[in-house]
Amino acid sequence: MTDRSVHLSIARLEGVQLSRLVVDFGELVGVARDTSDSAIGRLTPNAYPEDAEASLAFADSTRDDILDRRAADAATVRSALDGFDVAVEALTEEQALAYREVIIPDADIDAWLRTLTALRLVIASRLEITDDDQYDPEDPRYDVYAWLGYRLEGLIQAADDRD
Repeated sequence: MTDRSVHLSIARLEGVQLSRLVVDFGELVGVARDTSDSAIGRLTPNAYPEDAEASLAFADSTRDDILDRRAADAATVRSALDGFDVAVEALTEEQALAYREVIIPDADIDAWLRTLTALRLVIASRLEITDDDQYDPEDPRYDVYAWLGYRLEGLIQAADDRD
């Protein structure tokens, strides 16, 4: 049996920022979660949009499990980013732009994919993006959303290439 993993090459500055996003996400879906937050609603979709009673019953019975799994996934990703927990201000430009390899074991790939996707959903919720027509690549507010999509695509490609 071989120990398989995906190697993600990431600039230190990117790693610091991703780590911060994952920490914030972990807090959003953690124990003190606010279920009235629109981002939480986006992470726990409405299973029965035409039936309010069934939808509420489904949400009540599944929301905590879904969000607990998301919190566990975020903890997995955050753990892999431990080396990136430095103050950006403390980095020289050369250090900030230097690439490092993040090794993601096969067992953690799904947690990474779910977390990056969930982060994009949260940002989309905050920016009120509900379809592709609302995304404006020229608006700098969308930069993190686009960057996460780029990283997600790269991770999918790296996982596919490994196979």
